[in-house]
Amino acid sequence: MDTQFYLAEEGQVDFYKPMRSIFLIIFLILIFPASNAQRKTDLGIIGGAAYYMGEVNMVRHFYNPSPAFGAMARYNFNPRNSLRLHVLYGSIKGDDNDFNNDFQQARAASFKTSMLDMSLNMEFNFFPYETGKRRKDKYTPYATAGMGYNHVFDPDRQGSIALIFTGGAGFKMNVTRTISTGVEWSFRKTFNDQLDGLENPGPDYTRFYHNNDWYSIVGIFVTYKFLRYLYECPAYE
Repeated sequence: MDTQFYLAEEGQVDFYKPMRSIFLIIFLILIFPASNAQRKTDLGIIGGAAYYMGEVNMVRHFYNPSPAFGAMARYNFNPRNSLRLHVLYGSIKGDDNDFNNDFQQARAASFKTSMLDMSLNMEFNFFPYETGKRRKDKYTPYATAGMGYNHVFDPDRQGSIALIFTGGAGFKMNVTRTISTGVEWSFRKTFNDQLDGLENPGPDYTRFYHNNDWYSIVGIFVTYKFLRYLYECPAYE
């Protein structure tokens, strides 16, 4: 069954619940550096583009990209493994008239919607990497995967809040002792078939695992490390 938020009497989407979740995540991001783990924590911003793949666009990457931006918090367990929380806001769109096959020309479906993306991801660094290191361990490619949810801001769609699986790859590097930057290309698999408003044929229970709705985000991020490692010895830098 699709996850839904409704007002009990009016049958409309209750926007207060997802907004409370947004504010809670932002609050946790803001207070996280004050914890005992602040020496291993980075905070940052992300900006880039999102694009959609699904019933309208089945094969074309970077189709109709739209702006996406947000915030992130990363906790570095060790030079190889990190846990990242991010919140992104963006939009996606598609139009059957952009494709030349007869079926889509006859269907002539189109959509444009804004969305919120919230997920928790693990990162694995292919090279040992520590934020703030400039002479060694200063850059690495990495892979990332995790789970989260996507909220489509369209009250006319049922099941507009969806579980998502995320996966991708990127590259990050240190710029100074407190600032690092990087690029990432990631994909999101949704499990309620509601991004484009077009449903795959079949019974309702198959929507969780059998649908074509994906979206991708390509972006650049900049992170800031509030405290350097207090016990580092300059001789090993």
